[in-house]
Amino acid sequence: MTRPAHHVRGANSLQLRFMLLVFASAAVLALAAATVAYQLGQARALASGRSSVEALATAVEKTLAIGAYAKDAVLLQEVAGGLARNELVDVVEVVAADGSALAKVLRTGATERLDATLLTRPLVSPFDAKESLGQLRIRLNDAKVQADADREAYTLAGAMAGQAALLAAVLYLLAARMVSRPIVRLASALRRMTPGSGERLETPDSHAGDEIGVLIAGANTLLESNERALRTERSLRAEVEAMEAQYRQIFDASSAGIFVLNEGGRLINGNPTVSRVVGLSMHELRTLSEDDFISRVFARPEQVRQMIDEAGARGETVSADLELVQLGDERRWVHCLISVQQQHGQTVEGVIYDITERKSDENAVRHRAEHDALTQLKNRAAGQATLARFVAEAQSRAAPLAVACIDLDGFKQINDSHGHHSGDEVLVACAERMRAAVRRSSDLVARLGGDEFLVALRDVGSNDAVLAQVMDNLLKGLSQPIRLTTGEEVSVGVSIGVAFLPTHAAEPQALVRAADEALYHVKRNGKQAFAMALAA
Repeated sequence: MTRPAHHVRGANSLQLRFMLLVFASAAVLALAAATVAYQLGQARALASGRSSVEALATAVEKTLAIGAYAKDAVLLQEVAGGLARNELVDVVEVVAADGSALAKVLRTGATERLDATLLTRPLVSPFDAKESLGQLRIRLNDAKVQADADREAYTLAGAMAGQAALLAAVLYLLAARMVSRPIVRLASALRRMTPGSGERLETPDSHAGDEIGVLIAGANTLLESNERALRTERSLRAEVEAMEAQYRQIFDASSAGIFVLNEGGRLINGNPTVSRVVGLSMHELRTLSEDDFISRVFARPEQVRQMIDEAGARGETVSADLELVQLGDERRWVHCLISVQQQHGQTVEGVIYDITERKSDENAVRHRAEHDALTQLKNRAAGQATLARFVAEAQSRAAPLAVACIDLDGFKQINDSHGHHSGDEVLVACAERMRAAVRRSSDLVARLGGDEFLVALRDVGSNDAVLAQVMDNLLKGLSQPIRLTTGEEVSVGVSIGVAFLPTHAAEPQALVRAADEALYHVKRNGKQAFAMALAA
């Protein structure tokens, strides 16, 4: 993230750090120079002091030689005293050739120290240079010589340190004027500029050919590149906004319901068609808690979740016809396409089309194909198919199954004497009574044709009380008088034959045949009863 522009102060200042670096370097150089200057100055001062004393010795050497030759103690003492008055000298001694002292003088306030620096000068005869008369011995005032040397050395070292400090200050001022200040002015000018405004930095004439000029040229190049990038970004943003508006318009106006769910099943986005198809406002949909969209909208949520898992595992779009949660008495259906995106966490994208009308038409066609138009019971084909399914399920669970064939006694006479319309009324009334007698919607009641019917009772064996109850209901219900629309009352009898799985047969048609044989046994023996088939 880019930091906001601000003035540089304190330890972050490049100028301050440069100043500290210059002065630190100057201090190191000054220390080194002062050390060297001190040592050189001290050595030079020591040599100068010794040279001064030697010059004095040279000046009085001949006089002392004459005094030694003449054995003039007064002269020797006077000359030695003159030398001893010099601050650089502590002791002056004139020694004869045989080692005896001819003259010895201590400077006032001085003490003789045997470890002091000793200068000697031989004394020879003024008439014969080869004749040794003795020796001049001068012991130096080392403290004075050292003090003079130190003073001169300190003076020289201080001068060198001062020169280094002055040079550092000059370098700092020049650097601040030529580098630091132009950079600060450049930074201030950049801060004042508005991105994309077309402003550029001006290069001062004094910096036209130096590094500051190169820096300003680079900054202007960057400003130009930034301006081009901003123009491109604005253009792209405008295009994206236009495309988003267009896509939003398409999204909102689409006849298909489009929705997006997060990983937890909460609605992230959806178009108005979703709200219209599912029968909930967009506000209601968006405020549902986690996973509630699927449970609230679809009649079988587990089927939708299975589709989501399958789409995620296969990486493909999965589709199916799904029933929505029922609102009122109307059953509603949609064709749903589900896909799963994994780029930024799992999101579920869904598209739904309202197929309620198509589904209703399909159900109506299927109902007409599977049901008898008059009685609305399962027809022969649908009844046989349902019976086959019941048999397979019962065999898989080792469960019993009761199959009954029913025939209406006296129906033909009513049909012949009262007409086909009245016969149809009788068939419709009997169909309703059969449904009422069987009761369970999971069982089968079908019309095989004419006045022949088929009943299949799931999980019912020959000794079950349910069988006796249903047979009694059928016999009593079907034998009750039937009032025709003409106002007349008619009655029919009923004969019922029953067979059981697996007692009498293991195949659907074989079960029907066994029940049919039992039915005809009833007809031959007085009708209005039911009989069970004989064991195979």
